[in-house]
Amino acid sequence: MTKKPLAYPTTMNRRSGLLNFLLLILLFVLPLGGHSQSKKALKYFDEAKSLYRNSDFQQVLERLKYVVRQEPNWIEPVLLQADAYGETDSLDARVNALEKALDIDDEKYPRVFFLLGNARYQQGEYCLASRAYQRFLDTGRAARLESEVHRKIAACDYAAQLVAQEVPFAAVNLGDSVNTPMNEYWPSLTIDGKKLVFTRLLPVENRTSPLSPRFQEDFYQSDWQEGAWRKAHPLATVNTADNEGAQSISADGRLLFFTACHRPDSYGGCDLYFSRLQNGQWTAPQNAGSPVNTGAWESQPSISANGEYLYFVSTREGGKGGRDIWRCRLEGFRADGRPIWDEPENLGDSINTVGNEVSPFIHSDGKSLYFASDTWPGLGDKDLFVAKMKTDASWTSPQNLGYPINTVNEEKGLVVDASGTYAYYSSNREKSKGLDIYRFKLYEAIQPDAVSYVAGVVYDKSSGMPLSARVELIDLGNNSLITKTEASPPKGDFMICLPLGEEYAFNVTMPGYLFYSANFALKEVHKLENPVELEIGLEPITPGGKTVLRNIFFKTDSYALESQSQVELKKLLEFMRQNPNVSVEIGGHTDGVGTADYNQLLSENRAKAVYDYLIGAGISASRLAYKGYGFTVPVADNTTDEGRALNRRTEFKVLEYTR
Repeated sequence: MTKKPLAYPTTMNRRSGLLNFLLLILLFVLPLGGHSQSKKALKYFDEAKSLYRNSDFQQVLERLKYVVRQEPNWIEPVLLQADAYGETDSLDARVNALEKALDIDDEKYPRVFFLLGNARYQQGEYCLASRAYQRFLDTGRAARLESEVHRKIAACDYAAQLVAQEVPFAAVNLGDSVNTPMNEYWPSLTIDGKKLVFTRLLPVENRTSPLSPRFQEDFYQSDWQEGAWRKAHPLATVNTADNEGAQSISADGRLLFFTACHRPDSYGGCDLYFSRLQNGQWTAPQNAGSPVNTGAWESQPSISANGEYLYFVSTREGGKGGRDIWRCRLEGFRADGRPIWDEPENLGDSINTVGNEVSPFIHSDGKSLYFASDTWPGLGDKDLFVAKMKTDASWTSPQNLGYPINTVNEEKGLVVDASGTYAYYSSNREKSKGLDIYRFKLYEAIQPDAVSYVAGVVYDKSSGMPLSARVELIDLGNNSLITKTEASPPKGDFMICLPLGEEYAFNVTMPGYLFYSANFALKEVHKLENPVELEIGLEPITPGGKTVLRNIFFKTDSYALESQSQVELKKLLEFMRQNPNVSVEIGGHTDGVGTADYNQLLSENRAKAVYDYLIGAGISASRLAYKGYGFTVPVADNTTDEGRALNRRTEFKVLEYTR
């Protein structure tokens, strides 16, 4: 039975070409027995080399223990011993073996200094690592690796500086409702912070043979209720007897992307899959399809809060190194449920290196990317970084999150809540508990921009029945669609990300109904703890039905339309085109400031400006009328700024409707 790999392996194979260059010398260049006079030592050394070829490293070390004891000045067995320790993650023993080899002969194999520097770096002994690298340069035999060695010395200096400039960090375990004696890792959050989905590594019951996998990965969800995380429960319809891992849940909690390997419908070894929450149940997982998946390795997805982009890791052709971060635009879903993708794009040299960049997380602000890398300057195996997207869609240089968030160990799988204040990640900080999920507060320099969200329900205003309406959020500054979703059955509820600092048009539409319009002017901070919550009753199209156009703007004391009005004007035009059997009146209203005659004329001219736009766009004049009401039909108190703002409005009213 073939053992299937974990979707998110908790350990990594550290073998590399540089690590094993000594083994190549031992196996193919040196004459057997070139030093030793002991036949038994020679025999054991030959056996150790053969066992190494078969990756039986424990037996390699057993054979070499005798050889090294009998022939303490024979350098080649000590070097093979160092490589075997490296393969078994015995870092301290590897360092000791490399230093012993240099004690025996520090001239025969000068690259041992380089390997010692690497091992010392992995230990977090940055000064000793730098010293070993410099000794390699001093041999005069480092030409082929000289630039790499200088880069590593600079990395040692940078790492030492990070340790000296410790950043604020206090990790808090999420507790027994989430964490167990098993490994829990790869947390993902909904935008309201109330659903936590993560991966748990479980023992396999009823194994069919000794070759069957001992562990497999499943998804669990914990809900935040009454100030605490509730006991996690499995995602039953998504989990299988095989591995599922490295997942990302959408901002509204209705779309889950994840990694699965070697399934019958896979394109390669590991592919991205998805499931959708419909009528309260997760659908059967489907392969995300091409071009997201290829014959290469794809894993570790992160879906943007607006649902526009899927970020992921791939080893496909066209990358910068081993594992690169890519993204692909999600255009929507076909009638059969399959996703529609644009072409994938590599994030480029600003993010990806010749090494490995993994575990991307795109924050809800849409521009803060957190990821792990083994090549950008850091403290050890893989460090966590943050980069910000610029206005031209390029990225700032990655910033190391600092020590002790990063350590000599491997850090990855970090997500940040919508407020930008708290991060969640997995760590084995308490060795006896394995990998657990922790939360910690981000210091200000590495925080993303805060966002909030809009949550609500859509229903038929006449019957009270929930509706599956389309919900859109549009940036009025540049007329760009920020996000779109649908109110979901059976409740007709929705939740969308609301980036702070801009002004947005919010529209809810459904065939057969008047559309709903709202405006969110978020120039000031709107806290995540106080989101916008709406109950939206859509009016069926009937004579007399009205809609307030919240995003029609005029210059002060003028009937000249502001450019920001284009979003709402286009929505009104779309409604008129989709409902050719509707005739409407455009009504203009003012506040109570000024004379009645002045406001009457101003309101009439403003209504006519909208009327003229529709006529100019091809709507027949026979379907349109306009009227100014001045301040005669207030909807709020004219003695306050807020009330006057509500009274200054443009409406449309249905005059005739033929089914």
